[in-house]
Amino acid sequence: MTERIKELLDSDVSAASTLGEEIQHRVSSEDFEWAALLGAELAHRAAQEDEDSSEHAFLLDRLQTALAGTAGQRSLRALMCLPSSLRAGESAQTRAERRLAQMVALGHRPSDIVPVVYGEQLGTAASDEFKACLLHELVLKGVAVPAYPLLRSFGEALVAEGHPLAPLPLHLLPAERALLRPAHAPQDWTWALPPATVEKQSDRPELRVSPEMRLRSAAVDPADITVPEVAEAMSAAVRHWVEESNGMVAAQEFWSASAVSPDDFAAVFERLPLTAWPTGESRARLYPADSDRVLRVLLTAAVRSPAYGSGMFGAYGRLAAWRSLGGLVGAAPEAPLPHTATLVEQTHWFIADPSSDWFHQVAWDLAVAALRPGGQEIAVLAATDTD
Repeated sequence: MTERIKELLDSDVSAASTLGEEIQHRVSSEDFEWAALLGAELAHRAAQEDEDSSEHAFLLDRLQTALAGTAGQRSLRALMCLPSSLRAGESAQTRAERRLAQMVALGHRPSDIVPVVYGEQLGTAASDEFKACLLHELVLKGVAVPAYPLLRSFGEALVAEGHPLAPLPLHLLPAERALLRPAHAPQDWTWALPPATVEKQSDRPELRVSPEMRLRSAAVDPADITVPEVAEAMSAAVRHWVEESNGMVAAQEFWSASAVSPDDFAAVFERLPLTAWPTGESRARLYPADSDRVLRVLLTAAVRSPAYGSGMFGAYGRLAAWRSLGGLVGAAPEAPLPHTATLVEQTHWFIADPSSDWFHQVAWDLAVAALRPGGQEIAVLAATDTD
């Protein structure tokens, strides 16, 4: 079988799509031994000096996708025997493991994942980083972690060793209620939001500013108190837009001696000196939002790829979304997530229309505002990207 695979690669490596079809056929026929041998041969060839591995990487991707989408322990064992990436370097390996964890969580049942990955069936040892990401991808799916002792104990080990994902709870928080799949949802249901337009980000009517609102809030004079540390935290969900692509972020914090009523917030918002709405441009249309809607906006931005580069995937995307929420509500950097979650529920949330010239208005835009508990502090996060 190995010799036949070598012949296929030698003859068809320039026609990767043909081999891609062969991969799909073999996996759908449950020929998982062939799939594992192909993966081993691809890894061997990619490791050869001066070998161009771009087509081999394409084939490994097809192989991983096919096995990740075929539920069952046999296909999962074959997938776990494959290399996660053919590209050298810690960064490429880490990104590949995060991506693979998301694929496995979406395509396989927890009852199969737990014994194969966390029980480490013979020949399927996975890295702790992959298992950490997979654990939290399963949490995002609403899996009841306590029902699986191996999952629970691994999660406890992550906390003990101070893993970066350790702050995330092993259950969904109240603000994450919209991530749970509805009972009668269609097959293609997802919590991720479409490419950004305010109509798709907001699901509530626009707030109209009346003369009475302006009169009641006339004494409110918010001052910009933005500090780099808070702005960085607020921007966590979209940092890859800037680091990997052409993104821009404007994260600002304001304080007012007079408390702002949620009912009058739109009148105050239109007077804020906001970077994303330069002086002289028409003010943004504003929409009220629930906390779970804002979390979906931020989590979608974190998980989704920017114009260039890749997304953070589910586990680290969730971590980044909560860091942004923590910055927006003014939580202390080291505050436990349940405390941040309480502040998130107590905050009044708004989504702004990203319609000024500051926004590229291609497919990567967001603008959210938070009126913090007590009404004296306001935080606004705006971001945009383009190709």
